[in-house]
Order: sequence, then C-alpha cells, then structure tokens
Amino acid sequence: MTLNVSFVLAALALAAFICPLVGERLRVPGAVVEIVAGVALSHFIVARDVASGSAVATLGGLGFMILMFLVGFELDLREIWGASRAPVVMGVVLFAVSLLASWLLVGHVAGASTIWVLAGAATSVGVTVPVLHVHGWMGERFGRDVLMVGAVAEVVYLAALSVFGAGRQGSSLATALVGLRGLGFLVFVLSVAALVRRLRSRVPRHFHRWFRRDDPLEVGLRGTFALLFVVVATAGFLRVPTVVGALLAGVIFRSVIGNAKAIIERMTSVGNSFFVPLFFLTVGLQTPLRSDVVTLAPVVGAMLLALSVPRLVVAPFLRRRGYPWRLSIAGSVSLMAPLTLLVTTAEIGRDTGLTGPRTSAALVIVAAISAIIFPVLARVLLPHRGDEEQARVEEPEPVGVS
Repeated sequence: MTLNVSFVLAALALAAFICPLVGERLRVPGAVVEIVAGVALSHFIVARDVASGSAVATLGGLGFMILMFLVGFELDLREIWGASRAPVVMGVVLFAVSLLASWLLVGHVAGASTIWVLAGAATSVGVTVPVLHVHGWMGERFGRDVLMVGAVAEVVYLAALSVFGAGRQGSSLATALVGLRGLGFLVFVLSVAALVRRLRSRVPRHFHRWFRRDDPLEVGLRGTFALLFVVVATAGFLRVPTVVGALLAGVIFRSVIGNAKAIIERMTSVGNSFFVPLFFLTVGLQTPLRSDVVTLAPVVGAMLLALSVPRLVVAPFLRRRGYPWRLSIAGSVSLMAPLTLLVTTAEIGRDTGLTGPRTSAALVIVAAISAIIFPVLARVLLPHRGDEEQARVEEPEPVGVS
C-alpha cells in the first residue's frame, strides 16, 4: 500500500467518524453527509487514487456489497408472505402508481431516458426506519404498516431493475442466456439455503455457536462473510450482477436464521462502522460536481416530483387503516427518500454502462436532495408516540381486506 493510499484511507476513516455526528446534529441521514463530504474531498484527493481498480475503490465496492447484504437482511420474505394482504397489495400499488407518474413526469414531460423513469419509482425504507425510530413508532402497528408497504415496493423495484438490466443485452439470444444464467443462479441460491437449513437441523449444537455473542473466534461473522462471498462469487461466474448476489445472500440468510438478533447486530455493526460509510464517501469522490450536470436540472426537478407526489397515495390507505390524517400523511412522506436504491441504481448503471458519468452524478444528487428534504418534513409532521394529544390512534374497523 502506497503512502498516498494510506493518507486517503486515513482521511476517509476520519470523515466516516465525523459525518454521522454532523448528520445527527443537522437531523439528516449520515449517508447524505458522507456523499457531500466525498464530493468536497474530491477536490483534494488525486483522481487515480479513487479510480476503478484502486485500493480505495475496491474497499468501497466491498462496502457496497455489505450494504446490499444488509438490505437483504431487512427484507424478511417470510414476514411479507405471512402479512395481511392489505399492506402487501398497497406496496405493489405504490410501485405501479410511482412508475406511471415517473413515466409522465420524468419520461414524457422531462424527456429523460428509461433508467430515469424506472429510478423515479424507487422506494426503500432505509431512511424511513430512523425517522420512525426517533419518534417512537418502531414496533407499533403504524410503523409496521408503513415499513411493510415500503419493503414490498422495494422488492418489486429491485426485481424490475434486474429485469431492465437483463433486457438491455441487445439480441433475443443474449436476453435468453441472461435469463438462463439468472435461473441457474436462483437454483444455486435456493440450494445453499436448503443446505444451511439441513445443517442447522442435523448439527444444532455446532450451529448454535453461529449466534453466540461471546464466541472468541466469531464463527458467526466468519460464516456470514463466507456465505456472502460464495454467493457473490457464483453470481460473478454466472455473469449475474454482484449487487443481486449480495442482496439475495442477505435474503436467504435472513430466511434461514430467522430473527437472530445477535448475528444481525454484529454484522450491521461491522458494516456500518466503516465499510458502508466508505462506500458512500467513494460515491461522493467519484461524483464530482460537473458543470454539465446543471443541464439535467429539469430532470432532477421532475424526479423529485415523481418521488414525492405519488407516495401520497399511501396516506388514504393508512387513514382507512384507522390512523389520523396527519399521521397518515407523515407515513407517506417518510417513504419519499429512496436514498439507498437511487445510489444503487446509479452504481449499477455506471458499472453496466446503462448510465454515463453525468447521469450517475445527477441520480446521486437527487438521492441526496430527497434524503435531506423529505425526512425533515416527515419529522415535522410525525408526532411523538408518547404525545397523546397529537398522536391518538383509533383502533381500525374491518375494511374487508385482511
């Protein structure tokens, strides 16, 4: 490792320590501050030190894989499958309405490309969770409803993004090959899940060590990282996007272990302490504020409208579930900042050639702006759970859909 790289990593580690503290002070997500800090540091760090293939970029890519693995952790498919139909259907409706609005605003009015139209339908709960947590709604029925709607819309968006990437292969033969590789990868992932379940039932005493908090060898973390990289390596071998591999690795691990709090907490701690912040910092470093990005200002404005207005369709749904209008609107506003998925879309587009540097930079800018405006607005609207005067939630009456 050269001295230059050592200094760059030292600067980024210091920024990773300071940024969440600044974000907490400003009441904006720490990831936004990390992206902005990366943009600022790009004026002082030599471009070749953070270019593709460099040590810093490789560590940032590792952070991206861990981030998507953690996103997969959040998507508890068993919970979605066992949930009442109303939030699940609402999540699908939310994606459909958002996609239609994005097609009208971003595609038709602003004249943007298909990747922009799809990005306008992105919904994720990465920013929603801390907003609900701060105001005491995590674990409450309202919080579960909002998160379920957002999680379903997030799953549908990721599936649509994967299909869109496969459909850009050019010829029908190439598209068919992509489909076969994807099917083969899915079979592999399901086989790994079945194998882990079988081992867990056959050797429960040894498998229990995976979940211990006080294991000096950290067998659980080592096994989790082994699972992650085996799945990601197989995805690379089959030419499936590594982001899909990392995401599915998280999904199958969550489905296999259930809600194993200890290992999830430790894995999240390892990722969020350095690797995930390093990813957001490198996104900023690789997204300099170029003058030609200004020409995309109309598209950026249309995107912000597409990310906000359609989400209000969730408010009548929540009101019908028995919540006051203010609480219902706050819940819909909390879903207007898909920071993780917009950055993910920009990264996938950059890696696959679906987007150029200018479009990727503009998508990151939209992600940052939305993650500043909408969470702040949601916190203004969202009452604290303990405030009985402002946050009285009535028991919902049966609505015919369970």
